[in-house]
Amino acid sequence: MTTSSGAQATAIAEAEFTNARKAIVAASFGTYVEYYDFVVYGYVAAYIAAAYFPSEDPFVGLLLTFGAFAASYVARPLGAVIFAPLGDKYGRKRILAVVILLMTMATAAIGLLPTYAQIGMTAPVLLTLLRVLQGISAGGEYGGAISLIGEFAPPRKRGFYIGFIALTTGLALLSGSAFALMLTRALSESSMQSWGWRIPLLLSLPLGLIGLHIRFKLEETPHFTALARKEMVDASPLVTTLKRDRRTVLVAVGIAAANACLLSVYFVYMPSALKQFSHFAPANAQLVIFAGLVAYCISVLPFAKLADRVGRRPVLLASSIALAVLVYPSFVLLSRGVLLAAVIAMVVIAPAIAANVAATLPMLTEMFSTANRYTGLSLGWQVATTIFSGPTPLVLAALAGTGGATQPALYVIAVLIVSIVAGFATKETFNRPLR
Repeated sequence: MTTSSGAQATAIAEAEFTNARKAIVAASFGTYVEYYDFVVYGYVAAYIAAAYFPSEDPFVGLLLTFGAFAASYVARPLGAVIFAPLGDKYGRKRILAVVILLMTMATAAIGLLPTYAQIGMTAPVLLTLLRVLQGISAGGEYGGAISLIGEFAPPRKRGFYIGFIALTTGLALLSGSAFALMLTRALSESSMQSWGWRIPLLLSLPLGLIGLHIRFKLEETPHFTALARKEMVDASPLVTTLKRDRRTVLVAVGIAAANACLLSVYFVYMPSALKQFSHFAPANAQLVIFAGLVAYCISVLPFAKLADRVGRRPVLLASSIALAVLVYPSFVLLSRGVLLAAVIAMVVIAPAIAANVAATLPMLTEMFSTANRYTGLSLGWQVATTIFSGPTPLVLAALAGTGGATQPALYVIAVLIVSIVAGFATKETFNRPLR
């Protein structure tokens, strides 16, 4: 009898591990597609500016391109409002399949879009609309992906499991960076301007279809399944979240602010800034970002394990304070136009960013109950990205253009102060069963 019970327990544990591993793959693949698009747009922004926002002043064209980038982030809370409550009502799996398909089609459509020279003002209008569509789909993606992994993960390893989402973000940025670096070295500048910039956008189509296939084969999370079996699924998770968890959502926005801002600053704005303001050659600018992304990816999972050991709050606060100290010196080094100095700046700042996200994601997951986790987490994260990520390249480019290349560091420090205050305003959440 004991042997039978032990074998049964082992079988259950193995099944749980297998399902958790599948959840990590399924959730991470969609996140990869989202952030691949995120970084590729930043890397080809100068070419998109020339194709869709022609101007005698390249700086003005770049500002308009980052304006279209910001438009997609304005739409993200709308995507959270549309898709996240459906994920809390009908399950994480179905909605995550829908949003990855929508995201993939919108990204590929940008890669096929005619230019301003071909169809006039219709081109930038369609570009902006497609960016909005990407924003709506992304608004329903990230919170669902994190909820999916969090609800499969054991309590003592939840931070580590969710850390794979953060790692995937880095790998998406890294592969986008590597691919952009390869293109800039393999193609002439004229080829990049005419058609080369389209290639990384079109690659999102096969990637997204693979992700869709993986998600269709996934099982629903045990937490949502138990809720549905007990007929305790919330009929109005958005209303519940806005009435009961308003303060929690606001704190979540503050906690997520630093990470949303920093990813946009160092991995989307910086490639163009290094070329525009520090006069790096395109290939050298890509190399600087590549070095930072390698340091980020190496650091994520160790910090995720640390957040499982000592708690989310200490790692969050320590990383936010460290970043507030490091940001200005990093901008000074990046603005000098010296390759080695820029690489050192990125390699030092990237692990602190990794530590911040490794604590942020599991903390947001644990702040909400299963009945409205998808909704609450999505609202907190997407409002933060709308305020602190989408407009950031535009704001930083404007600050650098008027006040010098190091001026944007002051904006980043102000955002970090928001996250530090939010970190002090919340309680520790780790090492407990999900509500």
